[in-house]
Amino acid sequence: MRLNLLFITLIIFLAGAVHANSDQLPASMKTVGQAELKVLWFSVYTATLASPEGRFTSVSEPLLLTLEYKRNISRQNLLDETESQWKQAGFEDEDYAIWLLKLQDIWPDISEGDSLAFYQNVAGEGHFYFNKDHIGSLEDQGFSQAFLNIWLSDQSDFPRLTKALTGRAGD
Repeated sequence: MRLNLLFITLIIFLAGAVHANSDQLPASMKTVGQAELKVLWFSVYTATLASPEGRFTSVSEPLLLTLEYKRNISRQNLLDETESQWKQAGFEDEDYAIWLLKLQDIWPDISEGDSLAFYQNVAGEGHFYFNKDHIGSLEDQGFSQAFLNIWLSDQSDFPRLTKALTGRAGD
């Protein structure tokens, strides 16, 4: 009986520890690359990509993408631009419609100086952080990779940004 109680207590403790880990930004990530996104002469954000080893090999590995915003952007503008990027990448509406609904519940309006970070863990689950506080998760590996590919795909809208983030700026 005591062994069963101890076992149940251990499971509850471990489940809580696993959940708590997703609520905190990973501390041991090393910077792969950094770049600033400018549209015309307006600075939009500085993006930083980090990984456990400090190098990029694919969007299926643990990655931390942090965007430090230089201007105010509404949640709706973030959603619209994300949708536009997925359309351009060839996704169909039914592929990303549910993701956009979930993001609408997670993302805040952005003010100049805010940061929005996305951490993909080893299982491919995605976790969002607003000014370093956990604001929501999507446990869908397809979402995580589609989201990261907005910045990291060789077919992204901003190839110089992609190269800088992935450590290939000199290519």
